[in-house]
Amino acid sequence: MRRISTGVQGRSVLGKYFSIDNVLSTLETNTDIRLEPSGSGKVVADADLRVSSGNSLEIVSGGSSNSVNLVAPSGMSSDLTLTLPENSGSAGDALTIDGSGNLSFTDLTIEVANQIADTTTYFPLLSTSNSGAISNVTTSSSKLSFQPSSGTLSVDNVNIDGGSIDGTVIGANTAAAGTFTEITETSSIILKTNIEPISDALDKITELAGVSYTRLSTGKRESGLIAEEVEKIAPELVMETGEYKSISYSRLTAYLIEAVKDLKSELVKIQNG
Repeated sequence: MRRISTGVQGRSVLGKYFSIDNVLSTLETNTDIRLEPSGSGKVVADADLRVSSGNSLEIVSGGSSNSVNLVAPSGMSSDLTLTLPENSGSAGDALTIDGSGNLSFTDLTIEVANQIADTTTYFPLLSTSNSGAISNVTTSSSKLSFQPSSGTLSVDNVNIDGGSIDGTVIGANTAAAGTFTEITETSSIILKTNIEPISDALDKITELAGVSYTRLSTGKRESGLIAEEVEKIAPELVMETGEYKSISYSRLTAYLIEAVKDLKSELVKIQNG
């Protein structure tokens, strides 16, 4: 039997404590065992410190009014060792674990860079949330990509949900593989405004003068309209690139359609006498 005494040989009792087989106990039940060094002294354990039975380590605040408890789960089937980091990290760091019990402080913020010249192909990240925090993101690497240097967004299909864009299919793009091949309108997106019918289409068509000419750059004989003359009659049909003007013959179709309708109307009037 180990004895703790006041100096009187043979006594195993010191005040309200007693020791048996290296176990220090209290004589009174439900009484704390307190170790209080004088001044700045510390309670030092040169070996591992083990908390048993109660399964929690309680750290009490300076005012002894509140505490932090480190509690071991009751269902543990093996020992768990957590190794603290060697430093206190930086402001905003989070405490992470490497899977082997080693803790470290990690900066979890996502850095933002303005990529305007990078030729790398990026895959835009997708999320089902548009506010708050998210737990995960996904990507569609085979369907959607973006290259900052060229400003090229490549997709397999673009489905425009809602609107009118000159019909249900507004184009079949035959560009290089990886770009979209079709844009489909499914509802009622309005991409045009100030829509007005073309008036006096027949008069404007008859004012246009078809000509034949030799193109200086190729030496070939061609036929068409003169942009400067068309601009005086229907300026929206003329496109200007730098010093050069050209005619959008596809837009001329709208005038031709309305001119035909005007002719039909005149014909009906004649037939009805």
